[in-house]
Amino acid sequence: MTFTLSRPARLALIAAAALQSLVIVWMVWDRATLIRTGREIVSTVVPVDPRGLFRGDYVILGYPFSAGAEVSLPAGALKGDVVYALLKNTGPAEWELVSVAATHPGEVGDDQVVLKGRVAYARREAAGSNERVGRLRYGIESYFVPEGTGRALEAQVRENRIEAVLAVGRDGDVAIKGLKVDGKLVAEEPLL
Repeated sequence: MTFTLSRPARLALIAAAALQSLVIVWMVWDRATLIRTGREIVSTVVPVDPRGLFRGDYVILGYPFSAGAEVSLPAGALKGDVVYALLKNTGPAEWELVSVAATHPGEVGDDQVVLKGRVAYARREAAGSNERVGRLRYGIESYFVPEGTGRALEAQVRENRIEAVLAVGRDGDVAIKGLKVDGKLVAEEPLL
């Protein structure tokens, strides 16, 4: 028994496959462009869970600007909403959260950068209050490391010797370019 597709069905199948291929190529190209052309900043990394930082061959990373206390969110912000965090450079590899807004603030100073994030959770600050607080995720909270390097990097994260090299696009998109230990690049994201 042979199965044949009509000409319109074959063309539709080819078009669907081509579209899927283009989407994948665009995703890879977009990420590589961000890593290659985004503004490079370096941030210290803080341990998130000292008992289980690694699962397999990736590390869970925390940053001083995202770890710790809840942050004030824009009015009406809900879990999953996109927000923009304004960070200010306060020293070598030190970035501090200044504010969170529902829209991109536009041009910022040389000592500032805007990261696009998502609201991980949100709640009212107090009963009857319209003010919202919560936590943000930026998509840079985990990083795949070369196989077999996890244990050594885990110890260095605990000793606060790791810094993340981040690429930040004008629109706030952010990606990890690599990891530094004591100022030396030890893991780097391949461009393609």
